[in-house]
Amino acid sequence: MRSRDDLAIKDRAAQEVATRVAQGCTGAAKRFISTIALLRQAELNSPEAVEIGLEYALGTDAEANTFSFVFKRAFVSDYLDLDLRSALQMARTLSSELKTDQDSVRKDFEQLLETCARSKKLDLPRPQCGTFAMRITKKGENWNGGVAKSFHAALDFLTSEKGPSLTTGDALKLAEDLIASGPGSVENFTQAYRYAVAEKGMNLDREQAIAFSRKLSEIKKPATSSEQKR
Repeated sequence: MRSRDDLAIKDRAAQEVATRVAQGCTGAAKRFISTIALLRQAELNSPEAVEIGLEYALGTDAEANTFSFVFKRAFVSDYLDLDLRSALQMARTLSSELKTDQDSVRKDFEQLLETCARSKKLDLPRPQCGTFAMRITKKGENWNGGVAKSFHAALDFLTSEKGPSLTTGDALKLAEDLIASGPGSVENFTQAYRYAVAEKGMNLDREQAIAFSRKLSEIKKPATSSEQKR
């Protein structure tokens, strides 16, 4: 802090900050330094950069890594090109507010963002891609191991000839609803739909089959006795 003129921190204040950083777990100093370096490079004011640096110094490596990854993707012009405040909000939401495995959060956000921003599959403006990726990632908070793979599976099935052949817009809405129903919902919907439209099954039309399959996809698996005890 003494060596960085851009932080403009007096010796006494620097000592206080250093003492607070030292209260963090192993790697706190590294997390603090890397976070404020990133934020000052983005021209965030010094006091706020230090406060956010302290926040992640007292957190975990996984949280700091997620913050850095999401902030870069949100802020740089090659990806979402969001304004500084929007990029900060997105990064802090995904790295601090979700009570789930941060590695899964980071991977989900990356995969969903790539699908949207790096391809023309969804045909959404880049800022909307960020909102989309964050929203789906948040819906996977209760999923073990991430949600992106199941979301992509739902989207592929819903737009395919073997599935309902929905438009991209309709498929996106339905895939998001399925994800919100929790783990297993996509598989339940897919199996139910195939049975519902089969001649030897229920032989329903598309709309009826979708309605039937959505009901089945929302059925939650009962907790086992060991899960109930926990």
